[in-house]
Amino acid sequence: MNSVLVQLRLASRRLRRTPAFALAAVLTLTLGIGATTAVFSVINGVLLQPLPYVRPERLVDLSHTITISGASRIEQSDATYLYYRRANHAFSGIAAYRVADVNVGSLSASAGGTAGDDNRAERVAAGRVSATLFGVLGVPALRGRTLTDDDDRPGAPPVVVLGQRLWERKFGGDPAVVGRRLQIDGVSREIVGVMPARFRLPTAKSDLWVPLGIDPANTASAAFDYRGVARLRDGVSPQAAAADLQRLLPEVPVAFPGRLTVSSISQIRMQAVVTPLRDVVVGDVGRVLWVVLGAVGCVLLVACANVMNLFLVRAEGRQHEVAVRRALGAGRWALVMEFMSEGIVLATIGGTLAVGLAAIGVRVLRSLEGAIDIPRVGDVGIDGAVLAVAGGVTILAALLVSALPSLRSASAAPAGLLSEAGRSATAGRRRHHVRHGLVVAQLALALVLLAGAGLMARSFASLRAVPAGFDATNVFTVRVALPRSNYSAPGAAARYIIRASDDIAALPGVQGVGVATKLPLVPEARQDTAAFVESRPLAPGTMPALHQVVFASPGYLRALGVPLIAGRAFERPDPERAVREVIVSRSVADRYWRGEAAIGKRLRLAPVGDLYTVVGVAGDVRGTALDQPPDEIIYVPLVVALGASRPGVPDRRWTPREVAFIVRTDRDVATIAPRVEAAVRAIDPSVPTYGARAMTEIVAQASARTSFTLALLGIASTLALVLGAVGIYGVISYVVSLRTREIAIRMALGARPQDVRRMVSRQAASVAAVGIVVGLVGALALMRLLRALLFGVSPTDPVALAGAAALLIAVSAAASWIPARRAASLDPAQALRAE
Repeated sequence: MNSVLVQLRLASRRLRRTPAFALAAVLTLTLGIGATTAVFSVINGVLLQPLPYVRPERLVDLSHTITISGASRIEQSDATYLYYRRANHAFSGIAAYRVADVNVGSLSASAGGTAGDDNRAERVAAGRVSATLFGVLGVPALRGRTLTDDDDRPGAPPVVVLGQRLWERKFGGDPAVVGRRLQIDGVSREIVGVMPARFRLPTAKSDLWVPLGIDPANTASAAFDYRGVARLRDGVSPQAAAADLQRLLPEVPVAFPGRLTVSSISQIRMQAVVTPLRDVVVGDVGRVLWVVLGAVGCVLLVACANVMNLFLVRAEGRQHEVAVRRALGAGRWALVMEFMSEGIVLATIGGTLAVGLAAIGVRVLRSLEGAIDIPRVGDVGIDGAVLAVAGGVTILAALLVSALPSLRSASAAPAGLLSEAGRSATAGRRRHHVRHGLVVAQLALALVLLAGAGLMARSFASLRAVPAGFDATNVFTVRVALPRSNYSAPGAAARYIIRASDDIAALPGVQGVGVATKLPLVPEARQDTAAFVESRPLAPGTMPALHQVVFASPGYLRALGVPLIAGRAFERPDPERAVREVIVSRSVADRYWRGEAAIGKRLRLAPVGDLYTVVGVAGDVRGTALDQPPDEIIYVPLVVALGASRPGVPDRRWTPREVAFIVRTDRDVATIAPRVEAAVRAIDPSVPTYGARAMTEIVAQASARTSFTLALLGIASTLALVLGAVGIYGVISYVVSLRTREIAIRMALGARPQDVRRMVSRQAASVAAVGIVVGLVGALALMRLLRALLFGVSPTDPVALAGAAALLIAVSAAASWIPARRAASLDPAQALRAE
């Protein structure tokens, strides 16, 4: 150990004598190791770390697959949840939950509020959950208790469990918070507990939980509105659990009669699916992250090749010293350790700086949590596993950059070294092929990364070129949710929406105002229903197609720029009168009335009920994602009738209470947004606004994962390209320095400067050509791994491959231009005199 420490001290002293070499090597290794460490920290937090629950490997998600037009997967209904929980043999516990954001009102002094409390009403991410959820996940309360079965029954006293973040933000972390009351959607609820921050269902942003309160005597068996999570019994596999649920599925309609029947289960081929919860939480993001890790791995190899070239040059500059020491009896192992100690020192410094660089990158990534489509970003950090990988990568880099130069120098015979050290550059050419091979490898890896970035850029361009079906320019949107307790009277919600729309329309610069329950390209708030077309009965044994339902105001299409192809828009809503008319998208009209006029046709939104008349046909809109076909949408007025109309009986009217205002303006969205929100809040200060953003942000978010992948691959390919250019510049410069005597003689014998430039450029071009050929072969083989991430472009797209090759040729030519120019400007007399 003492010998090793002595070697490291001596290596540090030698490196201080060559600061340019040391600085170049450290910065190069820092970039390579730092990028690898940062990306691995993301993979570790998102993919490798277990979910923060007790024995998370036993937790599974429960859902169903179906074969019906418009849907392929459904979740749980109240009936399936209740029956599965009661009759299964595979689980030790089953829970149901759903996302249900709520309005949290101000704290009142009578309810225990203090002057220091945050008394502003706000919209909070929440979940409606069965009391069993906390036990299934195995997470106890941080304060107080969790929900019990008594809390979860219909008519139970209203209670709430807070999340740690909300407890600290709204109550200052008061340990006496249990027993206090909080206004939630206008209902005063008793706080019974506080959950730790690691409890993250339904979403990572959930800040409070209220009971579902499912009534077994009044179920909606065909409304699959709940997610299901369960804990497998020991020894039971997910496949066996799915078989157990499939056995129970036909029994659900018997236990809970309703719209879900045994025949409908058979007709839609409904199958129970049991999936590890981790796979559901993470989704398919693993494909992106592993591709990015491979990309930064290539950058690391390019960086190591660059530093290895520097070491080779340094080793050749010391070969006379090494020859003398070998002749005096120095052992090979001692010389190897001397060279490798320099690599260890440089890699250690680079690795240490790389961890700091990775920490900065992780902090930036976590700050972008809402803008990128990556789950579990909150779990990403620099922990022991990441530090261990960073240490391993650092050791690997130290070995890669120093092993070959040290072994080459230590293994050569002293006589050969002494004779070669005194000869011209011609003798040293035998060593050039190693450096050239490293540059070829650098350029090949750079080309692979450039091709990947080019494919993602083409894919991103294709995605952004997809017609979304609406015009997002100068459009702003903000959401409100009206609490049932304050807006349960007939027409109350409609009157609020109408007044808010009128007040917004009166603002300067506003060109149009619309209201809807669902915004395009926003997956939340989606509602689907079956359509039953008049005079088109379903064939025996078939099920109706599902269509997305959007409740919309008359100004919605105009405000969003969706074209009205035929018919008219809705009339101004009347809070006292229900309307039975719909507007359908072009895809719906083509499905049912292709070649006919859809205007005047009628359909039902339930097997039995009122007929709705089609009054308009709107253009198709990408409602789910840009890379998915346009949604089949049925637009319904804001004030609709509940149930079938009966003579002499007033219609029961219904208006959605969670809506988005869409505002088109002729001004900058940033200037109009505060005034729109102020106008809405002025109507009822207890109703908070939330989700305020420009529609251009929503469109950008729809391609966030593609742009995120493109950005990372672009950064990786740029680093590789720069390092490759530095590599070819360094090699050609060194070769020119070794061939100084040869070039001087050539020029003395009549060679022109352009001949010398051509000779040097030809050598650089030959190295670059080999690198490009090898890189193209590698790109053709590896780009297929990107197939799942691409849209509208082939993995072997010739434009992307040719563009990457052309860029690499240009950069290589630029990198070799300075050495070639220096060689052409050589003065033969001075060069030969120096020799």
